[in-house]
Amino acid sequence: MGKKGRARKAQRRKQKKQQKEMKNMTKAPSNYKTTTKTTWATSSKANCHTGQKKIFTTTGGIDVYGGGRNRSGGWWKAPVVVDLAMGPDETMAPLNKSALSGGTIVPAGWSCDDHTGRIDPPKYMIELDFPDFGVPQVDKLFWYALCDDIIEHNIKSISTQCAGGHGRTGVQLCILYYLLNDDDVKSTIADAGQLIELIRDLHCHHAVETDGQQRYIANVLDIDVGDSKIESTYGGWGGGYGYSYGGGGSGKAKSITGKTLPKSTTKTQTSGPTTTATTGFDLSEEYKMLPKPVQSALTFEECDCCGEVDYNVDTEECTNCGWKMPDPNGDPMMCYTCGKVKCEYDFLSPSDDTCITCVAKEMKVKHNNTEVQCSVCKRMRYTDMFSETTADGFVCLACEVKQ
Repeated sequence: MGKKGRARKAQRRKQKKQQKEMKNMTKAPSNYKTTTKTTWATSSKANCHTGQKKIFTTTGGIDVYGGGRNRSGGWWKAPVVVDLAMGPDETMAPLNKSALSGGTIVPAGWSCDDHTGRIDPPKYMIELDFPDFGVPQVDKLFWYALCDDIIEHNIKSISTQCAGGHGRTGVQLCILYYLLNDDDVKSTIADAGQLIELIRDLHCHHAVETDGQQRYIANVLDIDVGDSKIESTYGGWGGGYGYSYGGGGSGKAKSITGKTLPKSTTKTQTSGPTTTATTGFDLSEEYKMLPKPVQSALTFEECDCCGEVDYNVDTEECTNCGWKMPDPNGDPMMCYTCGKVKCEYDFLSPSDDTCITCVAKEMKVKHNNTEVQCSVCKRMRYTDMFSETTADGFVCLACEVKQ
């Protein structure tokens, strides 16, 4: 084995050690005392809820369900065929599409289709533009019109969902609970903070995850925001690995990479509303002749992913396929499906809450603890070498750039 191969193995060993350390850091301290009250800050999301369950029934007799797709809680898991299913657009279909067809496809109109286990979709479906850890990209009038539509179309059962069944599901549940109940119920709710606590009691103590979501609820319902019900860091203990819940992305954002250009000596500094550029040289003498910056030579090596000699040693990124050397010191992330704490490169995107291994298991793709099979080249690849899935499985970065 050459020097380069030994270096890669050392890097992998370092990553595994880091994963083990992060897992130990998320364990409760030995002197931690449990209480009868479970709080947002001291409870894990790993085993808080599963399935699509009825959360409440409105005064008008409408049953409202809630759950998370990645926690066996999509609309297709509801105990009844709901009249209306709604949620963020990317969560409205199961990870494994055969879950709806029963795995067997027959010609349309054939009677044997009644015995395949196929699940028919609800009569009405709403796919929201609703970024993870963000707010719905619709204004308050949308929700009032939606409730009018629910009454007009005689909707008696509604399924709400998102990926994990927490933040975005909680927002939907809060708004529907307030708008679909009568004035007597509304009069008992003083502010958005109280409403969030009520929904947490009915559904899950992690419902609604950001201050922005709490403010959005208050704005839509024309009620006070109330005291913040959001813990700024995940978990009650984390060995210093607290991470803030800001407004997340609307899905996986893939960067476009090209040949790396030499770093410029120009520094940019922002002052007030304008942005000015100043060079790294002393310009106190107005007409001073400046030496031409010397461009340092770039070092490229063979990429571990695509095999091309386009891996920039300085930036640790391949300019051909876009693969980056995993950072073992990155923020830990919780997989809400398996309940394990993993590194960021074990997920398709930072906004996902299900790790690549669990997605592969759900899609019945060949995998192990660190690798997944590419559906194109059929090679077992490290999880950090994938950025997207297709109907056939995973496509590694090397095959993706070829396509």
